[in-house]
Amino acid sequence: MGFRESLAKTLLAEEAVAVTARRQGNIEREVVDEKTGEITVVTEALISSDEPYIDLSLHLTPEEIHYRETSLWFQVKRFFWDGTGKHPKEQKYLSKLDFFVLTSSCLGYFIKNLNQSNISTAYVNGMDEYYTMDSNQYNYLTTLFTVGYIIGQIPSNLVLHRISARFYLGTLQILWAILTVLMITCGKDNIRGLYAIRFILGFVESGYFPALEYLLGSNFSAAELSKRSAFFAISGGLSGIISGPLQQAIIKRFGHSSLPPFKWLFVFDAVISFPIGIYTMFSDPNTPSTTDVWYFTEEDKLVGLERRRRDHAELNTRTPYTWTKIKSFFNTWHIYVFPVLFLCYNNTGAAIGQPTFTTWMKISLQLPSHDYNTWPSILSAVGIGITIIFAYTNDFLGGKKNFFFVSLYFICLLIGCALLAHWDIPRGLHWFCYFLIGVPTSWGQPFIFSWVNRLLFKNDMKRNFVVVCTNTLAYVTGAWVPIFVWNTKDKPVYFIGYTYTACLSALGLILTCIAYYFTKRDEKLEQLLDEESSSSLDIQHENIVEKSDEFN
Repeated sequence: MGFRESLAKTLLAEEAVAVTARRQGNIEREVVDEKTGEITVVTEALISSDEPYIDLSLHLTPEEIHYRETSLWFQVKRFFWDGTGKHPKEQKYLSKLDFFVLTSSCLGYFIKNLNQSNISTAYVNGMDEYYTMDSNQYNYLTTLFTVGYIIGQIPSNLVLHRISARFYLGTLQILWAILTVLMITCGKDNIRGLYAIRFILGFVESGYFPALEYLLGSNFSAAELSKRSAFFAISGGLSGIISGPLQQAIIKRFGHSSLPPFKWLFVFDAVISFPIGIYTMFSDPNTPSTTDVWYFTEEDKLVGLERRRRDHAELNTRTPYTWTKIKSFFNTWHIYVFPVLFLCYNNTGAAIGQPTFTTWMKISLQLPSHDYNTWPSILSAVGIGITIIFAYTNDFLGGKKNFFFVSLYFICLLIGCALLAHWDIPRGLHWFCYFLIGVPTSWGQPFIFSWVNRLLFKNDMKRNFVVVCTNTLAYVTGAWVPIFVWNTKDKPVYFIGYTYTACLSALGLILTCIAYYFTKRDEKLEQLLDEESSSSLDIQHENIVEKSDEFN
């Protein structure tokens, strides 16, 4: 094999056809020629989905079964790591998967969010004065980034469906590191160059988040997904906590440098991004049917395929997109409910994402800067802790309680924003309301996307498409709605913003109930189909036995 062929095979991450080929049988079907009416018998290969790739069955003694059912210590271990009690081969595989997937995805999402938020940190630390941003220049920067982000998401993930994820995602990280460095070359009279770079940055970063959500759903089962999605989401939130202190440390160290301190922030972001991009290329596993990473043995690859087969998930992740397939995605409720549901989550998060809490403390309470700069981080920390607890609990219970946690998010936002819209409430209730709207923002995202991944695991292409559309719609509205509802002239009261958010939370709660209804309906239909299929197989088996008895 030549160099070009070898490189193409690596980048395209071909399906593991060699593994599935040995699991074939033959079927015969009749084909009628429409012109001549001639009937031809055609023999086709049939890949069995019932034959295991590798034996992962457990042969437990009665004593071991009793121990697992009664031991509190065993349940505690299983709560904290869901590999507990599984086959040793699966435990080894899951350990590798957890380490490499979570480190690469969490580091990547952290630096993506740090890179995305650095413009706001730079703005309040010298960029405003440097570029004389006395009009709408800052809004142009954020809007152009969002426009690039919206445009790039769907084509980016269409590409992801055809090539190796680890090389694609690693390349995206390296590209945005280079673009971030280029931002320092834009002089005082070249803010248009900064506009162009921010647009391209948004385009490059657009495919990263939905791609990682898709890959998490490709490698983990429903009962394993919530906590992994939670760690992924939390890593992005940490960037908001670190960005400010990082800029403060840079100002202190490079305050007298010829390069403005806010530009050093771009340099440090790029320096962090580049090695993470290289690490992603070596560590991201792709999907179980396309993995070619160095840390998986041939046995590990079979375990990955068997895990997906046991979950009845679609193994083929390289089928080409066609207009017929894309149109078929709009024939079910998922594409209509989940994008609007996530829009409600994403836009209600502005109730704490906007400087609502800080301006109340600064203007109404007249607290010192240390207090109003610290308390938002405390809200984030509490939210992270609660999110981890919820995610572990959901997975421990089977990974199917997303409805409860998403509903709880919208109920908290609805109550908190309704009270803040009234505004004339006791001070203690004010504090409580900001906790109600600030803490839940950490857990909404992972429970919505793990819900999508869990429901659509049997149709890999549709799952990818719905994940992308779900993320895209939120940014379409998030680009312009806050300008109207969160006018800074209203601070700290923000009556319009809180009223809008309370109404959006009510809509989100209704959509959550709708999604739950359709989820349960589909589960019942699938159960009925399984029972009918099983009954049909039993009848066929009885007929075969009867004919065999007659023959004998």
